[in-house]
Amino acid sequence: MRVVQHCFGKPGEGGPATALARLQSVSESPYRELWQDRAANGISVPILHRFVRELRAAAPDLLHVRGLGNEGFHGVLAGRVAGVPKVLVSVHGTQRDLVGTGGVRREVVTRMLEPATLRMADSIVTVARSAARRSFLDAYRGKMLEPVPNGVSIPVRDPALRAATRARLGIAADSFVGLCVSRLTLQKGYADLANSLAAYEAVSEARLWDMIVVGDGSEETAIRRLFEGLERTNMHFVGQQDDVAPFYQASDLFLFPSLHENLSIALIEAMSFGLPVIATAVGDAPEILRDGGGILIPPRAPNLMLNALLEYQGSRELRIQAGAQARATVKNNYSLDIMEASWRERYAETKAR
Repeated sequence: MRVVQHCFGKPGEGGPATALARLQSVSESPYRELWQDRAANGISVPILHRFVRELRAAAPDLLHVRGLGNEGFHGVLAGRVAGVPKVLVSVHGTQRDLVGTGGVRREVVTRMLEPATLRMADSIVTVARSAARRSFLDAYRGKMLEPVPNGVSIPVRDPALRAATRARLGIAADSFVGLCVSRLTLQKGYADLANSLAAYEAVSEARLWDMIVVGDGSEETAIRRLFEGLERTNMHFVGQQDDVAPFYQASDLFLFPSLHENLSIALIEAMSFGLPVIATAVGDAPEILRDGGGILIPPRAPNLMLNALLEYQGSRELRIQAGAQARATVKNNYSLDIMEASWRERYAETKAR
């Protein structure tokens, strides 16, 4: 089957782009790619024209459009204009989920473009079971197939890389190290994390520790300011990284305070490295952690985050046990091989419709 995959972004930037890059790395028959590397800022005739031209030249049996929003609309519309026989849309999120946004653009995207994208699709797949239950998809239940979670590779723990990364950041070999990996936006829960760490420092037994933050984003300056008053926490903002593995290796705990998520690649990556996690119960996090591997807390609950942090910091045995459970969960449910096989099944189901 000839498949073209449309994706917004660039390989390695996170989200659907990262998932596509990983899928391509294990696929026996690599799929052709149709990249949209910039926002359309409305309906872009040049982008549509390029997509149609490339799709007609590729003549695929199926077009897989990764994502909704303005970008997904362009991908699906181009597929229909180009005469692609089948179009599958995978839902990774929706404009309505963005915190602190609104106005005319949001209304146009959520009320017009996203519904049009879903109507034009032959089949719809979410990357999280929690996302599949959302009410905005109710009108399209007849098109929906089983979800396909993102997958990650299963790494090997590397003590030498752990030591080298800590040394590079000026972190002591025996320091307790927490890690966050995400876009630097407030919807990722950084205000709650900062409040939790401030409360942590008020605990008399608290000792000096280190916190690594990987990522960048439009609200980085505001987020950095949230942590400026901390005295017992060494904050390490390391920016966007092409390779996050050294930071997973260097850490003892993964913190995931997001206010909204479907299925976080960073979360399952951290678990694949055997890191115990403290995660907000958003999206598929409760399902991912149903067999252990971390502590779930509600969003916007910094006091509960503090309690979980102290619990993990105080027990190496608990961290080892939870980390082993986390790694087993990823190996059994979120590997690249499982993701690849699942997408092949969804493509075959879509073609048969």
